[in-house]
Amino acid sequence: MDIMEAKLAVIEAGKKLVETGLIARTWGNVSCRISDTEFVITPSGRSYEDLTPDEIVTVSIEDLSYSGDVKPSSEKGVHASAYKLRPDCNFVIHTHQLNASVVSVMGKDMYVSNAAYARVLGDVVPLASYGMPSTKKLKKGVYSAIEQYSQSKAVIMSNHGAVCMGKDSEEAFFIAQTLEDACFEHLSTKYDIVTDNKPICYSSIRAGSNFILKGDDGSEYGFLISKRADLNGVAVATVHRDVYMARKDINAIVQSGTPDILGASKKCGKKLRPLLDDFAQIAGTTVRVAKNSSDIVKSLKGRNAVFMPDGTALCCGPDEDDAKAVEMVVDKNCKAYLAADAFDAVKYISRFDSVLMHTIYKLKYSKQKNK
Repeated sequence: MDIMEAKLAVIEAGKKLVETGLIARTWGNVSCRISDTEFVITPSGRSYEDLTPDEIVTVSIEDLSYSGDVKPSSEKGVHASAYKLRPDCNFVIHTHQLNASVVSVMGKDMYVSNAAYARVLGDVVPLASYGMPSTKKLKKGVYSAIEQYSQSKAVIMSNHGAVCMGKDSEEAFFIAQTLEDACFEHLSTKYDIVTDNKPICYSSIRAGSNFILKGDDGSEYGFLISKRADLNGVAVATVHRDVYMARKDINAIVQSGTPDILGASKKCGKKLRPLLDDFAQIAGTTVRVAKNSSDIVKSLKGRNAVFMPDGTALCCGPDEDDAKAVEMVVDKNCKAYLAADAFDAVKYISRFDSVLMHTIYKLKYSKQKNK
């Protein structure tokens, strides 16, 4: 394929994946083969909505070398594995899509019983062995899974997401959507999936010496951070104020009460640990369950989220986008936890890996934010 045509196809696919929710923020990556020796891929840590052809990077299939100042996706080795092993594969999508991510914590290959899905995906969607993001171990696990299951059009990455392979962008996208449907059906055999999630309960943003509290009904309230008397009887505002008082690094809060968050917070005991990589990276090593209102700020120390006594999750960040990202990964990890519990397959990511991922993410992300 012509290199410019391939770059434009990658950009279009990235935007489409964001629009459909198969990819959020910069999570995941897209590539297209341009020859027997090279492919083009999305860059590392850049938004899909405003990518330009100059930001799509050409990478060698054999040794992963590239030229130019733009750094390619750190998962370029995963894409190269698909192109090496599948001559018929010309387009690869790596996603953190919801249902496939939940299935990724089950510890087993997924057998596709639905004949319509099997015609698209193959009879088995293999589970690649676990490796932390951007590592040789992750690449090796995906390579082995593709090599072993030569008929499958998708691979589920343990505790991570999925890789979908097609002859072109249209097929790869169709495979990603079909995989999501097949995973939903698989999970539904033992886990009662709630699709009508309750909207966010409250959100707030710091505005100088004030903060603005927004209700899920669109209502807004303004409060002084420094004066408890100005909370005017709005009970939830007290919690948000206390967090802003204690944590100068927090400028936005999302308080969410989805069914999965409410269910997991009541079931997990004292804390919820990571089952998914993106939870470990963004939310941290644990989300604690606060025993009472006075325990909320204490439970947030060194963390980005806490389960409130009422079961909702208080998700925090330096800005609104980051707070929403924390809420997304907390909700997804809660769904993974409840589903894994239903399948008797709860197995957390190790504390060592969780700490390492969270530390690397903070250092890497802070550099990207400051560019």
